[in-house]
Parts: sequence; structure tokens; C-alpha cells
Amino acid sequence: MQVAPSDKAQFAVSVSKKISKKAVARNKIRRRVYAMIKKLIPKIEPGLYLIIVKPGAENIKGEELKNELNLLFESC
Repeated sequence: MQVAPSDKAQFAVSVSKKISKKAVARNKIRRRVYAMIKKLIPKIEPGLYLIIVKPGAENIKGEELKNELNLLFESC
């Protein structure tokens, strides 16, 4: 999952046009993911990470998104 080593945890979130043709919707998803990641940073090992959002993610909100990200980083 980690893209490259780093002295701190850094993230990039990619949301494809396959998710939504509207930039407003893609940016909303990206902001949600970044907001949840900020809460998880103390638990995450330092490194550069790339998160690629898959179709269906636009329907995941709140606690469910947090749980998905927790599962994602536990598997690293």
C-alpha cells in the first residue's frame, strides 16, 4: 500500500471521472477522504501513500468511510 518511504505520512487521493463526470462530486469525495485520513494519521506509519477511489465510493459516508479506511491501513 505504501508508495514510497518518507519521514512523515503523506497522502494523495485520486478520484477518476469514472466515479462522476462532475468535478464538484469528485472533489467532495476527495475532501471526505482527506478529512477521515487526518483523524487516522497518528495510527499510520510514515510514508507516501496513494489512495485510488473506486466506483461506489460516492455512496459511502461518515462512519462507514472511516471503517473502510481503518481496514485499509490495518492491512498494510
